[in-house]
Amino acid sequence: MIKVILVDIEGTISPINFVKNVMFPYSKENLGKFLKENYDKPEIKKILEDVEKIEGRKLQLDEIIQLLKKWIDEDKKLTPLKEIQGYIWEEGFKSGKLKAPLFEDAYKKLKEWKKKGYKIFIYSSGSVKAQKLFFSHSEFGNILNLFNGHFDTKIGNKKDKNSYLRIAKELGVNPNEIIFLSDSLEEIIAAKESGMNVIKVSREGETEWVDNLSGIKQVKSFNELDI
Repeated sequence: MIKVILVDIEGTISPINFVKNVMFPYSKENLGKFLKENYDKPEIKKILEDVEKIEGRKLQLDEIIQLLKKWIDEDKKLTPLKEIQGYIWEEGFKSGKLKAPLFEDAYKKLKEWKKKGYKIFIYSSGSVKAQKLFFSHSEFGNILNLFNGHFDTKIGNKKDKNSYLRIAKELGVNPNEIIFLSDSLEEIIAAKESGMNVIKVSREGETEWVDNLSGIKQVKSFNELDI
């Protein structure tokens, strides 16, 4: 019996191109200014130290800025980068320069599932801070109340089955009581290996339909879902 619905963001409930074409460039453009103004704050200092740990050496601020910009270009899923981006996006969302788009079918289904009493959690490579900003400044207003909680890369890589086992453990349910929705086949396979139920979301113009997908349900829209 399904108790928990675990949902990815990009390509699943929100267009991929918003993150790639709007949010990433916004964070890259404002990175230098943000760090130069905030580098001495304790929470930012800690993130910069984490960057140095990854590189294995001490870095000047300008070097860190260039490195983080490089990581953005390479779409690295590294926690310190995601945390810094979260702070930059916070300024963008709160100022109204950024507003998060959602697929209408996904928004309607999330509301329906919430009404039915399902617990809904987000699992995204974007930091929990960024996720909360995203959903509190959506095209449909603040929809944070639809979610029971959020997971990011701190729980583990989305392509590693152990991350999904940790999520189940943290939620106090068996993996087979969770259904995971994502547009990423690698993530879907990892979640399935953990024992979770899975549905691959292949929206037209977002993610390619996978032919001969054995043993995995695939949909083009949340309208096709009946959980």
